[in-house]
Amino acid sequence: MREVRFEQDLTRFTVYEYGNKQGPRVAITAAIHGDEQTAIHTANLLMKELGDLTVNGYVKVIPVCNPPSFRNRTRFSPFDHIDMNRIFPGSPDGGPTHQLAHALWQETRDVDYIVDLHCVGNGGATYTLALYKEFPELRELAEALALPIIIQSSGTRGQLFVESCHAGQKALIIELPAGQPGGTIDVAAAEECSRAVIRYLHHLGVLSASVPGHPVTFYDEITTVVAQEPGLFLPAVEPGIICERGTALGTWNDTPLLAPFTGVITTISPPRYCFTGESLAGIAPIAGAQSS
Repeated sequence: MREVRFEQDLTRFTVYEYGNKQGPRVAITAAIHGDEQTAIHTANLLMKELGDLTVNGYVKVIPVCNPPSFRNRTRFSPFDHIDMNRIFPGSPDGGPTHQLAHALWQETRDVDYIVDLHCVGNGGATYTLALYKEFPELRELAEALALPIIIQSSGTRGQLFVESCHAGQKALIIELPAGQPGGTIDVAAAEECSRAVIRYLHHLGVLSASVPGHPVTFYDEITTVVAQEPGLFLPAVEPGIICERGTALGTWNDTPLLAPFTGVITTISPPRYCFTGESLAGIAPIAGAQSS
């Protein structure tokens, strides 16, 4: 019997390690969802930076955590159609995705901090997602990234960063534009995010290098505005902007679709025909503000 291997083994991921292991221990993960390729580009940019810097501590970067999903350019694994970011800590005795999640979970147990890179899709803004209400110490860490928008997570269990927080680690997500559909990359957003992670590592004392950031604002959980019936949506706003209550987000069948409260636009649908229940926009209210 002969085995002919024509492509890399899709059942393993690669870990890149930096530092003298004499300080804080940090993991940077990307592509838990394989189509979220702005995240992968960010991780690769970061590795180029780390290769030229003195790392006082330990940083491990896993740029493609889910190789089967990455090769398939999908959120779900082509092996079993499972979303890996809903099943952590996984299982060594489960199917392919449960085993992969378990291996990634074990690989990230020896660090103090986790930054998990994701993509919110085309029509999305860059923002930090954190459980800062449940774990107040995450406020300072989210601020250290100095990305302008920080949003309270809904805390859905099974996510790597949520389960890691509950296990005693300090973990958060950076959501980036593009990714879905088709694995597109927002190059400018990846470059900005790489600089943000450098700032974060400087804050932890892992790096001496730093770059300036931006003032930040904390927001509550995202509310999704959905189509109430089939029709044509034409957007009138851009992701990342602050909108007042009553601002026209766009038109829905020629009728203005108004923001239900003051907040930041996290996503906005491109012009398209939408069907009942589909997302038209995501809005997060300023933390502590009352929505109506």
